[in-house]
Amino acid sequence: ITEKGPIRDYLGRPLMTATNDSNPWWLVFKQAITSTGEKLSRPEILASTTDARYIRQKGIPVLGFSPMKNTPILLHDHNEHLRDTVYLKGIHVYESLISSLSSFVPRSCRQVG
Repeated sequence: ITEKGPIRDYLGRPLMTATNDSNPWWLVFKQAITSTGEKLSRPEILASTTDARYIRQKGIPVLGFSPMKNTPILLHDHNEHLRDTVYLKGIHVYESLISSLSSFVPRSCRQVG
């Protein structure tokens, strides 16, 4: 892949995973976060923090996420760090996400019995 910048669809729009109620995975994701007492901020694309664009190019929806709330963005800086409380809360959030997402079966995959 040689394209630089945001990956675009055939109409030239940035290729993003739906973060609304039309995406059943988003609903599970959002519920997993709120069940920990947290809330999501406005979705955004953070360049240079993930290789998700390559997965999206293959047509696979991707949700990127970081539970580092109220933390300055110091990615790759000489003093990059997290407060211990933010780190430990992040573990709790990821436990909820992993449990919820790994047990979710989309309607299209459910067996009709």
